[in-house]
Formats: sequence, C-alpha cells, structure tokens
Amino acid sequence: MMGFKNLVLMLGGSLCAWMCGCGEDDDYVPSEPENMVSVLIVDDLTNNFEGGEVYHYNEHYPTYNLTVENVPPADVGYIKVHYTEGNQLIYHATQVFMGSGEIIVPNPIMPPQDFGRVLTEDFMALPNDAVELTNAPSPTGKAQEKWAQIQNLEVVRYALQNSNGKVHYFKQVFDSGVVENAKWIFIVKN
Repeated sequence: MMGFKNLVLMLGGSLCAWMCGCGEDDDYVPSEPENMVSVLIVDDLTNNFEGGEVYHYNEHYPTYNLTVENVPPADVGYIKVHYTEGNQLIYHATQVFMGSGEIIVPNPIMPPQDFGRVLTEDFMALPNDAVELTNAPSPTGKAQEKWAQIQNLEVVRYALQNSNGKVHYFKQVFDSGVVENAKWIFIVKN
C-alpha cells in the first residue's frame, strides 16, 4: 500500500509542477550587452595597473563623444573628461605646479583585483585608431608599454571585440616640479 501512495504522490507532484511551470512563450527577454565606459589607471613610474572605474549606462547611444577640458598648471590646473552622451563627468584630476595634484573623479577607484582578466596568453596591441586626448604625441612605444598592463582585462577585450569599441588615452601629470608624478589614463568604450 505504501508503494501505491508514493506513486500517486509522485504523479500528482509531477502534474502540478508541469501545470504551474513556465511555458516556452514566457516573458523572458534576453538582455542586450551593456553600454559601458571604463576609466583605467596605470602608474607611469612602476607600470602597475592601479584600478579604475566602469560606468554603466542603460541607454545605447548611437554616437560616442568625449569633451576634454585641459587647464595647464600655471599654478593649479586640471583635466576633466566628460562623456557627452551619458552627460557624465568620468574623469577629473588636478595638476599642481611644484605641488601634488590628485584624482577627484573617479574616487574611490575599483582596485585592480576587482577587474576580471582573460585566461588566454595572447596579446592585444593598442589599436591603431586609439586617440591620445590631451598631450602632444607620446614618445614611441610609451603608450603601448602602459597599455600592456591592461590589455588582458575583460572590459578591454570586450571593447576590442565590439565593432563600436573605442580607446582614448593620455598621460596625466599631477605635478610639474622636480620629480614627475604621473599616471596613464585609458578610457575604453565597449
């Protein structure tokens, strides 16, 4: 008798699960790839990737434009980078003559260990269409040397695989005194 009772419960439970389950025409809508802009920071002296920020946008914009304000440090200057379509300041740092500037936006930055890395050993060179934003052309190979520290990040690889991906970069000098304190800033859009 116990076997018959278990059989009835199993069949009844299966029937209920089948009737209450989701059909194939469920309301599931696969998500589209996110619209992201990443600001990534590499130290000029040590070549270490120091972290950065990934900005997420719900809307997909047909264009991608950055506006740059670069005020050289006669005494105190700054660099600001605005993502025009997202209407957002994505980078702001001070430059101080004979002093010490600092990064204001993004702050705090995500630490480097929070960025996923690809598992492959291949190397992706800095794209030929990458745009240097604020300075005269960098010495040959300098930008590529800094790029090597971030080229294996998942956010970078995703952008490079995307036909709309863009890379902008510049060298941020925080002081223009005797010892130069500088970072390389890479802005990557997927």
